[in-house]
Amino acid sequence: MDPKIPTSIAQLFQTNCVPSPVDAQLISQLLTEQNHNLSIVNEELDRARAEVSRLESKHTEIMTIVQKLEALRSPIRRMPTEIMAKVFDLCVGDGEIQKPDPLRAPMLLVQVCSAWKELVFSLPCLWRNLRVEFPSETQNWENVMQSRIMSMHMWISRTKALPISLTLEHPRGSLIQRDALMSLDTEILTLASRIRELALSFSPLALSTLLTFAQSPLPHLRHLQLHNSNQLPSNDNPSPLQLHDAPSLCSLSIAWSSLDTTQFIVPWNQLTQLSLQYDASPFWNPVHNNYLVVLRQCPNLTSCSLGIGATIIDIDPDVVVPVTLPKLESMRIRLFCQTPYVHHFFDQLHAPKLQTFEIQNVSLALGSFIGQTESLPFISRSADTLENLSFDKIDISNAEILLCISQLPQLTHLRFLPCPVRLDHELVNGLISQTGASQGSSICPRLKSLNLRCSSGVSVDRLAELVESRCNGNPRLEEFCLQIATSGYGRDRRDQQIEELGGRLNQFVEQGLKLQLMKAKQSG
Repeated sequence: MDPKIPTSIAQLFQTNCVPSPVDAQLISQLLTEQNHNLSIVNEELDRARAEVSRLESKHTEIMTIVQKLEALRSPIRRMPTEIMAKVFDLCVGDGEIQKPDPLRAPMLLVQVCSAWKELVFSLPCLWRNLRVEFPSETQNWENVMQSRIMSMHMWISRTKALPISLTLEHPRGSLIQRDALMSLDTEILTLASRIRELALSFSPLALSTLLTFAQSPLPHLRHLQLHNSNQLPSNDNPSPLQLHDAPSLCSLSIAWSSLDTTQFIVPWNQLTQLSLQYDASPFWNPVHNNYLVVLRQCPNLTSCSLGIGATIIDIDPDVVVPVTLPKLESMRIRLFCQTPYVHHFFDQLHAPKLQTFEIQNVSLALGSFIGQTESLPFISRSADTLENLSFDKIDISNAEILLCISQLPQLTHLRFLPCPVRLDHELVNGLISQTGASQGSSICPRLKSLNLRCSSGVSVDRLAELVESRCNGNPRLEEFCLQIATSGYGRDRRDQQIEELGGRLNQFVEQGLKLQLMKAKQSG
């Protein structure tokens, strides 16, 4: 307690007693003294705070100068412009074409400093890719289109005379007014001689309006993608594609509700990549002409992706004209319905250098296709070169799938996701490498990646034995993915199976195995 405060008053601090008249007079005197002392301390604090504020301001000022001086010594100031340009080019990259974004290069780079801004605007290569998205709904398409075209002008003007990659997308929604489409069509036509890659995703009617560019010379066009953006089935189709002058075209991707290429004018013999797909509801069977007629004109194909449905005209099964694609390395097939044409197609197709083959049943119709084995002879004819094989919801019996893969000595990647009626397959047992067996005597001796779907009735012991035998072999299994589907009866034990199998395979994960164990979706 402060010695200046009398004991008689100090004793009152912890009580509710009323001070005596003498103590009350003394308390008034003490308050006057202490308030005077408090004002003196407050004045000293104000002076101290002012001094701290002055020093902090001085500190900030000095730090700013220090940072500027240190920036002058930064190595990046001595970096040659050519290297900086290369770094900026890598920031943009050649991957997926992105829409203009202030948080991504090149627009992000111009925000760093005036020197970077000047350099970025002087490099046409940073602006060669442009993606423009149109809204699904709007009250005024004319204003929207004018705004988008002005943005395109500003962006593309920075490319100088470089060839450009252009992606234009309109999701399903309100129809774009014809006048607005004509403005966009004129803009594409103006840029046609400079376009290197063009991807259009619009409704069929809109695509018909935007195909005027095909009539003009396209000296730089290498990749063309025309996709139907409607998600609902429709009988509408764009006008036939007629490219009159595209000497550099090597990649073509078309996804329409139905596809009749008989009236197309395309330099098929130039193509190295071809995708003819159906890009709408799997409930709606697509129709198309005989793909073999097109493939016969594509001797240089290395990659091919096809959606097979019902043919526009019935194919005469007695007319056999084999088609050989001598350079084809990758083929992807999506089946929308089971017709005699599937057998006809695979029976006549030959790909002596095929390395990757994927086939998927995408139909959502009730029931499953029975005995989808039409592709197996085609696979067997490519046995000496096939390295990657994928079956997705395809109905193949145990004997047939085992016989198929036993003929593929070069296979390194196998993906087998059978349809629901084939989940209790014997592939697990068939793929277990026997101890002491020679490399040539086991099934798929070069297997490095295995992706399976099976029912919960498959033994965990056999699954663990499969992975162990492959991980202890040469070459070692590098990746194992398992989807466990419910058996449809009894208690769902998949969580326990996944936990048990994961524990037993952990030692191989520590040795580098990429392991994925999951419950299969209800549909599969």
